[in-house]
Parts: sequence; C-alpha cells; structure tokens
Amino acid sequence: MRFTRRGLMAGAGAVLGAPYVRRAHAAVSDEMIGQMLIVGFAGSTAEAGGAQGLARHIAAGRAGGACFLGHNTRSRDGIEGLTALFNDAGSRRKALVAVDQEGGAVQRLGSKIGYPAIPAAQAVAARRDPDGARAVYTGMARELRAAGFNFNMAPVVDLGFQPKNPVVTKWGRAFGDDGATVARFAGACVSGHRAAGVLTALKHFPGHGSTLVDSHAKPVDITATWQADELEPYRRLTKAGLVDVVMTGHLSHAKLTAGEPATLSRTAIDGLLRRDLGYQGAVITDDLDMAAIRSRYELGDAVVRAIAAGNDMILLSNSAAPDPDLPSKMIAVVREAVSNGRIPAGRIEAAAQRVSTLKAALA
Repeated sequence: MRFTRRGLMAGAGAVLGAPYVRRAHAAVSDEMIGQMLIVGFAGSTAEAGGAQGLARHIAAGRAGGACFLGHNTRSRDGIEGLTALFNDAGSRRKALVAVDQEGGAVQRLGSKIGYPAIPAAQAVAARRDPDGARAVYTGMARELRAAGFNFNMAPVVDLGFQPKNPVVTKWGRAFGDDGATVARFAGACVSGHRAAGVLTALKHFPGHGSTLVDSHAKPVDITATWQADELEPYRRLTKAGLVDVVMTGHLSHAKLTAGEPATLSRTAIDGLLRRDLGYQGAVITDDLDMAAIRSRYELGDAVVRAIAAGNDMILLSNSAAPDPDLPSKMIAVVREAVSNGRIPAGRIEAAAQRVSTLKAALA
C-alpha cells in the first residue's frame, strides 16, 4: 500500500482558502459530520461491547475512524482482531484506524505484547543519521500496517529546549531542541510511514515543548515561554510536502491563539497555520477528553468550537465517561450548531473535502 501524493496535493488545493460562508444547512449531511469524528472505545478485543458499538457507528457513517489507547492494546491478538473489525466496518468509506506509536515511552504496540521495541525520538536523532531514522520508522510503520493501522498520531515536532518540560522533554519525545533538527528527523519519520502506507500527524501545534505544565492535566498558557522557532518544523515540512495531518494542541497564547486553546482558536488554525504557514491539508484536534479542555468546556460545546475554529477531524477518546452513543450525540450537536449559525455550513463542507482527500491518499 502506498500514498498517491498527487491526489493528496490536488485535493488539498481544491479547498485552498475555502470560504466559511453561511449556506443552506441542508447541504450538510449527518455522514459529512460523522466522517469528522475519530472516536475511542472501551474494550481490548473485537467481542467487547464498546468495540462492536463503534464498528456499527463506522459502518453507518456516524464515525470516520477509531482511536486506540493503552487500555485497548492488551494483546497482539486483541489488537489485530479490533483493527480487522474496524477496517471491515469502514470498507465502504475507508475508516481511519489510529494509534499513538512514537517509540520510547509512547508506543501502544510494544515488546511486552510481541511487537518490536522502538527507541524514543531523542535516541533516534542522537545518531545524527536521517537515513537511518527513516529506516527505523519505515520498519515501525510496516508493523503498524500489518497490524491493521493506517494512521499514526505521530511524530512529535515539539522542540525539546525546556529541560523541565513534563510531557515532551522528560520522556525523550523530541528529536531536538531546534526547529531545523526536528524538521529533518520528523521528515524522515513521515517518509518512512508513507513508504508503508500509513498516515501521520505532526503534533502539538503551535508547540508544547516550552511548557512546564502537561495539557493532559490542566489548561496550559504558553505566552511567556513559547519561542518562534517552534513553528519551524511546520514551515519546513509544509514546504517539503511532508505533512499529512497537523494535530492542534490545547495550548493558549495571548497573540497566537487569541488566548484560547489552539484547538479551539480560528486565529491559530485559519490565521497562523493556514494563512501564515501556508498549510492547506487536514487538521485534527488533540483529544477533547483531556483535562485542559474538559475542565473548562462542556464536550459538545468544545466540539462545536473546534470545528468552527477550522479543525477537520475531532479526536474523542471517549475515555472520561465512555458513551456508546457519543458519535450520534455529537452529530446532533453539530447539526444544531450549523442550523443556528455557530458553524457555517461551508466549514463542514471544507472539512469533508479534506477528510475525503486524506482517505483517498491511502491507495
């Protein structure tokens, strides 16, 4: 399996600068909204009720894909049974089957359950060999693809210049402390995944490397610590055509995000990412179940804000209080927001085009 990059770039160009105008909301279907939702589930085998329920949502077009967390990855047989379930359910619409597989401390498919151990990003980059890094990540992506995944929510492109950072630097998740180095090795990672037919997501825009707080635990304001070089990986990789998806972080900045989390900020996504950096591809939120969001926003409100801000896919781990009907509920919330004008219909249409283009890139 390989990417058709020409199709990916052509589709991205079709939505370049797409205006979020108010149009008749009848043009927005439940399936268009559903394809924007990447949803987590309870269970570690294909027989689990949570997995079966999500598969039904995917088959009906109410979810665009499945997201695996640690509690879903207890055994090799369980993982591969689950990915087969979701891939079969998405046979008509091509479900995205997603996992966090960075290497080091963040690898859901680890040696304890029969998969090869992958070094942390810091260790890979320490060898100063981008070609060797590409080989490492090609091998990792082939394992992911063989296990049934087609979307890896990696690599981290945060800069590791803050030694006290509790979520990136502490765990060796950064390729380096400057934008050029991070871009070089992240590009090797993306290239390796593309060779194996696996999509990737650069994270966490506009940069989690400078923080002293973990956005899993509480809201994070990066105004005083963020540095301009944190945008360099996005700038360089966009120019090189080495971005499949960008993941927005729950990171607030007085100017870059107008004080809102980047995930919910049109200033960050439509302004900084799309207009200033020139990126026109798909954008996904970080998990909206994280405390940085759930401590301040009701989930439906956060989903509406995230879509209005410019995200094309919404990541819902469904882990805080697992709800088997979550996709249907969020579709109803978004449909109402389109009806009352909180989300312009054109925003849904642009997202639908980007998601369709992304999935079509999986040949």
